[in-house]
Amino acid sequence: MGYALWLVPSSTEFTALSELMKFRPQPSTLDSRSRSYPSFDPHITLATFDDLPPSFNLDAIPLDNLPPPVGRFHSVKRGNSYLGTLSIVISPANNLTPLRDAVTARLDRLNIQWKSRSFPHMSLFYVDEPEERDRLYNELRNRGRIQGDKGLTLTANPSMQVRTFTGSEIWLVDCTRSVKRWQVMKRRSLVSPAPPPPPKETVPQKRSDKGIHARKRKRFHPEPPAVPPESFRPRNTYPNAGNSFIYRLLRCQLW
Repeated sequence: MGYALWLVPSSTEFTALSELMKFRPQPSTLDSRSRSYPSFDPHITLATFDDLPPSFNLDAIPLDNLPPPVGRFHSVKRGNSYLGTLSIVISPANNLTPLRDAVTARLDRLNIQWKSRSFPHMSLFYVDEPEERDRLYNELRNRGRIQGDKGLTLTANPSMQVRTFTGSEIWLVDCTRSVKRWQVMKRRSLVSPAPPPPPKETVPQKRSDKGIHARKRKRFHPEPPAVPPESFRPRNTYPNAGNSFIYRLLRCQLW
């Protein structure tokens, strides 16, 4: 196969699909030397090509003003070959074709001979043995892992179901060796990073002139201590008590 450019789903879809792709019919009847059920990541192949020139730069592909690459799982496609064992047809293709065309236009500009077969589809399993392919499909249907006919629901487990494919990254993958040795060479995100929140403006609080003058008065003109009212004064504290007429009269009577 050489090299490939993959469209990879969102992280949530990626997790659910990866879990589903671990499904195996039980009990296993395969020989230990079988190459069936290799582990690989969920993806839609945009293009494959035999040679990778040094001038190819994934980040240089213009991808501005393209519609969001989002599709639904439409139907199951079964094949008679190892790489065509079982895949999911994605629709509508119109949502994904502009991205594929932008990628292949860049390949054409670099004179890279590319292929894009059965686009868009997503492979789930690679199985060598014809009997095992039939057994796998029947088990997936019977256990409710694939539900529906024209509009599918893929179920990894009761809490992980997925119906759509949201393209979030493009991967450049080295596929020159066996499937289990495929290696990701480069990743490019299709999701724009969220802008940082604007800094909060701190507005200094203005002190009113009234409050300032009040504090100044307290500082430079302290208030006199409170004087208790006349009714609360002790009797022997009246001013000039010794010189009053009543006081002298009482003293004379006592004498």
